[in-house]
Amino acid sequence: PEEITILNSELPKDIAHAKDIRLDLSCRMKDGSLIDIEMQTFIGNDNLRLRSLYYGCRMVSSAEMKGHYYRRLPRVYQVMFTNFRLFEENDDFVQSFRMQSGDIELTDRLQIIFIQMPLVEIGEREIKNLSELEKWVIFLRDGTDRTKRDILNSIMESSPEIMNTGGILMNISKDLKEWAIQESRIKGELDYQSGLLASYDTGLEKGLEQGLEQAARGMKAKNIPSETISEITGLS
Repeated sequence: PEEITILNSELPKDIAHAKDIRLDLSCRMKDGSLIDIEMQTFIGNDNLRLRSLYYGCRMVSSAEMKGHYYRRLPRVYQVMFTNFRLFEENDDFVQSFRMQSGDIELTDRLQIIFIQMPLVEIGEREIKNLSELEKWVIFLRDGTDRTKRDILNSIMESSPEIMNTGGILMNISKDLKEWAIQESRIKGELDYQSGLLASYDTGLEKGLEQGLEQAARGMKAKNIPSETISEITGLS
């Protein structure tokens, strides 16, 4: 990749953990190709096939063509990772579509690719026999599944790129943990200080009340009228 852009990267905090949020990763490759990668985590009411076509066509139409020949139109790839099965026609987890009629291809400049993650199964296969794409799918799909930690470790050991990504994610998790601990410490310190202030205020209030009561008794011993004492001290 020559340029990578994360779309919708600043999510509002109240929806950051929602399941229906769309996050795109847009890439411009060194040969000029454009790739948009989307992680689709739910089956929406709209038609995902048509939506992927719309996204792909938008990338084609947004390509800079002023002063260029049409043959310089970049290749565009719309890639959709799904955590559900979208096509029932066959069991291939990758479905790639191009513009053609039978064996006659109109153009390869627009390709729409669906990667159906649930269809990737390890079974009795050894990790070394998995393709790189299958390894990535398992890593992305099962990365938080503690019961598959051994498989994930084996996959990371077999692929330097996935190992590097796993290390990045571990550092992110560590940073988040440290942040949570720090936040907890700050909150604890604030609660402690707040408690001290509350105790101080309570003690001061009680001390003032007791002092006024003592003063009232002293004034009453000197036969000062109760109405005057009440007016001076504010006591009933």
